[in-house]
Amino acid sequence: MRLTLVAPVVVTALASCASKTPPPPKGENLTMEVVLAMDNNKCVVRLKDSGLKDAKRAIGWTNHTVTWKVVGNDCGEKTKINKKALGLKSMKLKGTADSAFWLKGCSDLPRVPPGGGVEFNCPIPTSTDPGWHWTVDEQIYDYEIDGDEVEPGDPGLGIKRNG
Repeated sequence: MRLTLVAPVVVTALASCASKTPPPPKGENLTMEVVLAMDNNKCVVRLKDSGLKDAKRAIGWTNHTVTWKVVGNDCGEKTKINKKALGLKSMKLKGTADSAFWLKGCSDLPRVPPGGGVEFNCPIPTSTDPGWHWTVDEQIYDYEIDGDEVEPGDPGLGIKRNG
């Protein structure tokens, strides 16, 4: 009898834990899936999991990489010669005009095929890099993803000191 009463509680607790995506464990790379979608005759970029717009859920670590993986593209092929079809427009420390000093090391995509299946990334430097100015253990950044024919999406990203 007791097992019957306990089982639904355990299943409910597991289901509620599974619905919340925790940040990656300390010391892992972060991958965020994005899609290109048509919206009012414009191609827009969206996070597949819109909850990752919250920087408290989208956590990257120093000395690791943040990757944006294009898993869907309903806008058709995007190809740009010597320009970006998709990439990071900006990455700024929240509440300031200060661009992330590592932004120059982030990659862009010159081509996004119709179905997606490509990615661009941003290596986050070690916390001992002289470009960092740590006042807290986590810094929150606002960033924009866009391309020459893609409207920007602007989520947040938390960067935690790791090594």
